[in-house]
Amino acid sequence: MNSPSLQQHRTSPRPATPRQGRGAADGRQRAALLARIAELAPAVRRAFEVRPDPSERALWQSLTVHQLEALVALDAGSHTMGELCSRLDISESAGTALCDRLVARAMVERGPDPDDRRVVRLALSGQARAMVERYRELKRRRLTELLSVLDTDDLATLVRIYDTVLPEADQG
Repeated sequence: MNSPSLQQHRTSPRPATPRQGRGAADGRQRAALLARIAELAPAVRRAFEVRPDPSERALWQSLTVHQLEALVALDAGSHTMGELCSRLDISESAGTALCDRLVARAMVERGPDPDDRRVVRLALSGQARAMVERYRELKRRRLTELLSVLDTDDLATLVRIYDTVLPEADQG
């Protein structure tokens, strides 16, 4: 997300708290808008979901969301169990169970750490790496399709909104 084309559209982040001094009418409008956003949230989540071709659906539907997130995280390089669990924000027992299932499916391989033989590192198999690349391709295609109705200024506004809201979401 740090590509030069997006950087030029970013503005300085706004304060996370609403501006002071708004009247009661503004408060009611803000409450109505927040209620509408809450109503739209499930549709927005569904709209951004990857939609594989019918021939690929069985493969993708056999993966849980956490398994896919683990594969995407491991695509950046091998991780220890602790590193992966921290990145996925799950307990080590949940991470071990998740990785056991991925190892059983030959999507993740366990191997020694070159610097400490007591440490086990997790890495993607070739099959899983191809799946992650396909997932990213499908994700790019879906975003391009979905956001094609927005002009460049609207896209820049959307990026600015995400840049403002998402850091707050990571803290909560």
